[in-house]
Amino acid sequence: MRATREGKDWIFVSDAHFSGRKPGEMDSFIRFMVGEHERMDRLVILGDFFEFFFGFRGGVTTASFPFKEYLPVLECLRTLYREGIRLTYFEGNHDFSLGSFFREHLGIEVEVHPEGSEEMLGGKKAFVAHGDLSNPNQWTYRLLRRLLKNRFSYGLMNLAGPRLARAVARKLSEMSYERSHREGSDGPPPAFKQFAYRRFREGYGVVILGHSHYPDEAEETIEGKRCLYFNVGDWETHRSFLRYTPPDRFLLGRFEAEDRC
Repeated sequence: MRATREGKDWIFVSDAHFSGRKPGEMDSFIRFMVGEHERMDRLVILGDFFEFFFGFRGGVTTASFPFKEYLPVLECLRTLYREGIRLTYFEGNHDFSLGSFFREHLGIEVEVHPEGSEEMLGGKKAFVAHGDLSNPNQWTYRLLRRLLKNRFSYGLMNLAGPRLARAVARKLSEMSYERSHREGSDGPPPAFKQFAYRRFREGYGVVILGHSHYPDEAEETIEGKRCLYFNVGDWETHRSFLRYTPPDRFLLGRFEAEDRC
């Protein structure tokens, strides 16, 4: 029986874009997890944690495992799971068909969401998602996303194999990132807060997103109700994260330089 950790913190992280090609790029995240694991109930990854992540068939013990370069972080996730920490992964625009990947390859259970999902945090209905669909006016990106994220494309990726699929997906992801970040390049794109406001009007009290690569937060009062928006930002550049401490405390923070020594 796995130990219960109810009442401890939730940690939200996003957009690390780990490639496995840069020396030491995963070390700070692993150190962060080592320092947090005693006080953590759940780790929520809001997508794009790797440069390219697809649920290829196979097993972690075989020579054909497609993501050997990601193993330091994947092993870290497996350790957290064995310590009783719940793991949730929201697919982003670099993540594809991960539903059974963690169970089949690593022998762990990860709650995978291909799209956004609803949670209850601090007595508030919360909407949580990667955030790449925040701007309804980005029709080109939405079309590209639909072309990439479907059963037919997933079948082609499996047939193509890791090397070719990774090259094609990397190019398409670069195109989608450029389009979705063209607006507001010197700060958080306004579409994310506008999206959160629409969700508030739908009855959500908290909205948590990633994808923008800019940590951000805002508070609105809608019909007398306090509503909170957080963008987790990115681990790649800002080392940013969101901490939720039950019953109702949220803190947008960064893993500071002195903590990385």
